[in-house]
Amino acid sequence: MINVAIGIITMNNKVLFIKRERGDFIGLWGIPGGKVKECEHIDIAIEREVYEELGLKLKFNRLLGTATEIMHDENSTSILSCCELIMEDNQKISNPEFEYKWFSKEEVTNSDLIIESDKVMIENFYYNNKNNYLKLDCYRDKEGKYFWE
Repeated sequence: MINVAIGIITMNNKVLFIKRERGDFIGLWGIPGGKVKECEHIDIAIEREVYEELGLKLKFNRLLGTATEIMHDENSTSILSCCELIMEDNQKISNPEFEYKWFSKEEVTNSDLIIESDKVMIENFYYNNKNNYLKLDCYRDKEGKYFWE
């Protein structure tokens, strides 16, 4: 089981995504974040991960929700803690480890280039504030494309 902290970062009604370059979902846009270290709290983990990936010193605001995502082709389960982070208007991204991009709500909803489970979490936990727990089941077809049920 993998414990992962991911962070919703917004500015001017847009959400920040990074392009995945390693692990699962390479080439797709995803919510910034990463593995929680042993003896590390979720709030500290997401602040650390965002600093490592984007050079941003942000503050944890609140836990939006939790999801369990099962990657059936790998027989692995991740517990995803989706957090909201505070970004002040004058902050700039410095030394990003990954390519990044800001997406509007419409772009998030309509893009095929964003990890589907990340879209589901953003819509449920952030935009609609309607769930605080999701079950996500991810599969891969014969061509290597991901799909969720």
